[in-house]
Amino acid sequence: MKRLIVNEPGLFVGVKNGLVTVWKRGEKVAEVPPPHVGQVAVFTRGASLSSALFRLLARHRIDLVVYSGYGLPVARLSSVRASGAVKLRKAQYKAQGEETGATIAKMVVLAKLMNQATILREAAKSRMSSDPEKSRTLTSMVEEIRRVVQLVAKVNGRSAEDVRGELIRLEADAAETYWRGFKLLLPEDVEFPGRRKRYEAPSDPANLSINFCYGLLAAEVLLAVERCGLDPFAGFLHADSPRRPALVMDIMEEFRQPVADRVVLAFLSSVDKAASLVEGGKLKRQARFELAKAFSERLSKVVTFAGRALPISSHVLLQPRRLAAFLLGKAPRYAPFTTR
Repeated sequence: MKRLIVNEPGLFVGVKNGLVTVWKRGEKVAEVPPPHVGQVAVFTRGASLSSALFRLLARHRIDLVVYSGYGLPVARLSSVRASGAVKLRKAQYKAQGEETGATIAKMVVLAKLMNQATILREAAKSRMSSDPEKSRTLTSMVEEIRRVVQLVAKVNGRSAEDVRGELIRLEADAAETYWRGFKLLLPEDVEFPGRRKRYEAPSDPANLSINFCYGLLAAEVLLAVERCGLDPFAGFLHADSPRRPALVMDIMEEFRQPVADRVVLAFLSSVDKAASLVEGGKLKRQARFELAKAFSERLSKVVTFAGRALPISSHVLLQPRRLAAFLLGKAPRYAPFTTR
């Protein structure tokens, strides 16, 4: 199933003969059977959607997500379904204050660091002949991250709160190395002053692209978490907050490098002039469309994890379920997603 991206002002998305239909200036430009639509993603303020479409999407349990110009999910439409996951949520809250919570937080950080090392290691290997000096620099950075991995593995505590501060500190140490390596993987003409999050209002194409893809990833993980019945706001590595879904942020850590960062690296390496992607401090509409398309294609890539060869989108959906099984005592451990 594919994501239907609505990115152009003036489009009308409705239903005709049981099909999701897209119209532009009175002319039909696309029609798709509901079973072929995995999600409807709206990236423009100028499109119109019919109530018949809402009914059709709800009936087929197809999520509709509305994004800001920065790639942040701001609204979603999901079919009404009873969760009934009282036992699971009680286990989730209980685990936060136990060693189980500390273990989950640690595993999330380990996965992120290993995925960071994988990207740099693969890049070093591919440059052994073409750029030996850069290859050696990247290899050295991989070793730096691996040393942090060893320190993370030694962190223990009686609750998530016990280990959170130390894990975040070690994660930051590895991130400093990773983003220096990330810069080396970008084309020389691509500006990247270092990692800048959305609240820091970056204006360079690299950070804008990263933040945009992280927004797409957040929506994907949020939907997966809610579908399995977990509380998206009760996290382990990230502290509970009414302003951000902490558990979503936790599980996102496992997929940032394998999904979003790889999409950004490939995208920025494919454009002629990265600076032309930005206008008024944000990505241009066409750049957002191309990134969303590349993001969707990346989610469709089949990878093997936990003995199962599945599209990455399926692993995103399964990770909260795997976590739920661990919290309920139905699985001996929780294995965070890695691509090593």
